[in-house]
Amino acid sequence: MVRFFHTSDWHLGRLLYGKSLLEDQAEVLGRLLDLVDQKRPHGLVISGDIFDRALPPEAAVKLFDWFCTEAVLKRGLPVFVIPGNHDSADRLGFGSGLLRERGLTIFSRVEDALRPARLKGDDRVEVFIYGIPFVEPQLIARYLGQENLKTPDETVRALTKKILADHSVGDSAHHPAVLICHAFVVGGEACESERDLFVGGSAYVNVDAFDGFAYTALGHLHKPQSAGRENVRYSGSLMTYSKSEVAQTKSVTEIEMAKDGSFKLQELALPPTRDLIYVEGDLQHLVSGAAAQTERERDSYVIAGLTDSGPVLDALAKLRLVYPNVLHVTRAGGYVPASLPSHEKRIERDSLSDLDLFAEFFRETTSEELTAEERTTLIEALANVQNANRERPT
Repeated sequence: MVRFFHTSDWHLGRLLYGKSLLEDQAEVLGRLLDLVDQKRPHGLVISGDIFDRALPPEAAVKLFDWFCTEAVLKRGLPVFVIPGNHDSADRLGFGSGLLRERGLTIFSRVEDALRPARLKGDDRVEVFIYGIPFVEPQLIARYLGQENLKTPDETVRALTKKILADHSVGDSAHHPAVLICHAFVVGGEACESERDLFVGGSAYVNVDAFDGFAYTALGHLHKPQSAGRENVRYSGSLMTYSKSEVAQTKSVTEIEMAKDGSFKLQELALPPTRDLIYVEGDLQHLVSGAAAQTERERDSYVIAGLTDSGPVLDALAKLRLVYPNVLHVTRAGGYVPASLPSHEKRIERDSLSDLDLFAEFFRETTSEELTAEERTTLIEALANVQNANRERPT
């Protein structure tokens, strides 16, 4: 039996509404190492999007370096990686030839797809692991010498055909083939935080392109799921990265594979220290209702959808009194004024002075009139602006 973990879409260095998630990501990766210590897999597969962007921040690179050191060098765990659409294949592949000798295999170039790595398990069972790096279809077509191939489906299909043809010759033919790929496979369910893979044309790959592999470890979609069949699977993202993912349980997929390629899988939960939750309602009820939430929910990262029909002032500050880690406040249905001004009213407003125009705005947003002191302060502020404009050189 060969047992390996399948994970993907770490997006190290991700910002969520301006909040860095690196500290949270480090904690989840620590839990992943705890699972490695507990379950003792023979290998770990990472199906792309290690980083959130092609030029990741220094701290994200250091975090990945720390994880690889802990997994490969300190624990002797073979790790197999491909770049995803968020990664730079060239940067991620630096030193890949040297690193492969120490147990970190990075399939960063198209030609690497035809250089499998062997993963040994118990009782002399082993699998051959192939990886297709995420690159433009033209690069695969050029490598294969088939310039007529244009779409991801055509190029991935042609490359997997060549991989399997090579696999069927020699000693490798007696062992299951496992493929790592980063793609949008037909049958998968997308989330709102996933970036489009290609501009224009079809970005999809049909599931039958992976016929012949015992298991295909996919990356790109953030929800843990099978894509059309059980042996073509997304592990899902490391953490919750959007509102559409809040109901998902993030996990790592454990695969136990027999010599004939049959397997059992299990999702092993990877809970974060702090959840991402979505709350919806009018501001007053969200603030008053927070007391009924659990301590973990109040400490979560929060996206709030307001259903108030009128203007709302300082919503973020008010919510932070009860949800200290609120990240974003939006209108659940979009703000619609109680009544739109008539054509005559709009003409009338065009003739108002700046002072009267602001006074009307203040009345509509607060249902109150400007006090005499506030009017005096506003008159002084407007005079200062006018003086500054007159003194500005033309």
